[in-house]
Amino acid sequence: MSNTNNNLNRNDLKIWQQNLRKSPNAWEHLLKNLNPDMYDLACIQEPFLNAVNLANASNLNRFWDVIYPTDHHSQLERSQTLLLVNK
Repeated sequence: MSNTNNNLNRNDLKIWQQNLRKSPNAWEHLLKNLNPDMYDLACIQEPFLNAVNLANASNLNRFWDVIYPTDHHSQLERSQTLLLVNK
């Protein structure tokens, strides 16, 4: 029995995963190397967040939707994860 029909029109999900250890240098490196033509999703551990607890960059929202944990804006502690979803 062949499963070739299951693979027709199949799109692979490409995921970038990285622990940034809260480093602004690692954040800049990620932004320069995270190619929206190659990746669908980026799973970021210990992201670098600015003084108002947000991930920001001039070109971030152009290619990526930033998804924070549900309680990100209601808790005092900084979030340990975030997702970048390719638009």
